[in-house]
Amino acid sequence: MSDSIPCQECGAHVKAENEGAHMRKVHPNVAFEPRKDRGSRPSKPRFYVTSGTKKVVFVVLVAFVLIAASTMLYLSTQKGIPIDPNAKALQVSMAGFSPSTLTVKAGTPLKIDLINMDNGYHTDGGGWHNFAIDAFGMNVSVEPLGQKVFTVPTGTPGTYGWYCSVCCGGRESPSMNGQVIVEP
Repeated sequence: MSDSIPCQECGAHVKAENEGAHMRKVHPNVAFEPRKDRGSRPSKPRFYVTSGTKKVVFVVLVAFVLIAASTMLYLSTQKGIPIDPNAKALQVSMAGFSPSTLTVKAGTPLKIDLINMDNGYHTDGGGWHNFAIDAFGMNVSVEPLGQKVFTVPTGTPGTYGWYCSVCCGGRESPSMNGQVIVEP
């Protein structure tokens, strides 16, 4: 025991604060004079953390984590809201386009709000995506977590395929393709 002292009579190791009790109980007939060097024992630190303090700190940390998580969840639900309510929302991410088919009557303007759901930390394309339709010579790019509104020509009925050529396998990837169906 590092904080113990030897008994003056029997040599047994006892805590300094228990020395008097030991002497009265084990050596009742011996005159006892408490030691003067008791103050050399280290005292409690000035800042002592009680179990109550630990509980309060724990509750504060849990509350902070819950608030941070709910804030991130709320912000993630805000991602992908169209900036133009009159346009058809078309979300694109590493997983592909959603929806993958848009249908419109010939002559009716098809306004698309291309919404990039990916951030800039993707290694393939840096989070950028595009909407390319070779038949119309269109190639609209959108930055990570960005949006772009544009209009697709719908004068001639037919089925026109689009793709993303920036990442994810491009034209060869089934998820990175879609089609505009212009009905007569």
